[in-house]
Amino acid sequence: MRVRVNGVDIYYQKLGHGQPLILVHGHHFDSSMYDRVIVPLAADYTVYALDLRGHGMSGGEPAEHYQTEVSDLAAFIRKLHIKQPDCFAFGAGGLVALTLAYQYPNILHKLIVAGTFVNGAGIKPVHYLTEGIHRFVQGNRDSRVELTENYLSAEALRQIQVPCLCVVGEKDWVKIEHVRWYSQLMPNARLVIMPRQKHSSYVDHSLKTLDLMKDFFKDKGEVQW
Repeated sequence: MRVRVNGVDIYYQKLGHGQPLILVHGHHFDSSMYDRVIVPLAADYTVYALDLRGHGMSGGEPAEHYQTEVSDLAAFIRKLHIKQPDCFAFGAGGLVALTLAYQYPNILHKLIVAGTFVNGAGIKPVHYLTEGIHRFVQGNRDSRVELTENYLSAEALRQIQVPCLCVVGEKDWVKIEHVRWYSQLMPNARLVIMPRQKHSSYVDHSLKTLDLMKDFFKDKGEVQW
């Protein structure tokens, strides 16, 4: 299916019935990364797995700014009349979802971000090299945005009220201490470390997050920690 959002045709899959759940992929990926969890999740949720602009089967070019993707996601939710969805977002998609939660405080019900960094201090040096090659040699816009954009401030993070799991792989190039830092700033967030997992190994074409999502999203009420 496709919906016109901010002048671009956004492709998405919709499957199942129940509480709405949006799956947001990261840069350099598309919604096919969730192919193994969509059907099991659809037993309990109305699952929306979308391709960000310029990715997968969506139209347009990759966004030049994170804010464009935030605006697209907000417009997608409103255009399809999705009421307070849960959201699982990976990588740069997690930054998009966190920014959405900051700018639109009541738009999400619960949020899981995985493999997400909120400023340049959260990246191990080897990833700067990898993304630098993508940016300067290949001209990759996703890499340029990741290396040059301003991210969420500590003040913004403190204002995000949505219940949130901040997930990181034990062997991720996103620093565990960085994820611990921003999860402690958010009033209703906590850290989850995936043992032995790399950056995308537990999300990309994987079932490893399925139980995590079901356990966290199953409670439709407010979470108290």
